[in-house]
Amino acid sequence: MKMKTSCYSRLFRITGDIVWGLVIAGLLAITVISHSTIGISGSKELTNNGQKMPRETSRNEWAEAGTEASAGDATVKILRAEVGPINYATLDDIQFQSTEEFLNLKISILNRSKVKKHSYLSLGLYHTAEDLLQDEYGNNYPIYISGTVGVVGQLNYANLYPGQSVEDLIIFARPVKSARHLRLCLPGAAITGGKPLYLQFPAP
Repeated sequence: MKMKTSCYSRLFRITGDIVWGLVIAGLLAITVISHSTIGISGSKELTNNGQKMPRETSRNEWAEAGTEASAGDATVKILRAEVGPINYATLDDIQFQSTEEFLNLKISILNRSKVKKHSYLSLGLYHTAEDLLQDEYGNNYPIYISGTVGVVGQLNYANLYPGQSVEDLIIFARPVKSARHLRLCLPGAAITGGKPLYLQFPAP
């Protein structure tokens, strides 16, 4: 009788070890699969350097884009685009030119509302946005920030009363010489809090 009990006890121990072994193996397999799945899904948003890919804009957003765009109460129009030096101005109103050439983009912002007053924050202050301007080759041109020295013709802040418009100057890095078309996506948060505005124009 004792031998039978000993055999049964040993059998239960062996069976329990097998069951626990299968459970642990299953958990390890699930962990490996989950890690590999995360790596695959993440690789779609990362480049070889581990950085996020730039945001791609839908083609429909550019279908009717031109030199003028409206969103909410704002209408933005491109007045002039040219490559050349920047005209700086110090606090003492001493003016001088940069030795390097940039893309000087002159725009106008109109408040179309008949009753609302809006605040405009200069687009030239959006130095963290590197994908606002792009050419047909996918090259991005970041906004240039002058630092403590001001740029002649560039605003910092403006109150737009109903029907009022202002002009602003945005400085971008100089496009490549082979570029023929430039696409500009302006953040709506800076322009009367509306939706983004999409514009495109010939490269100078």
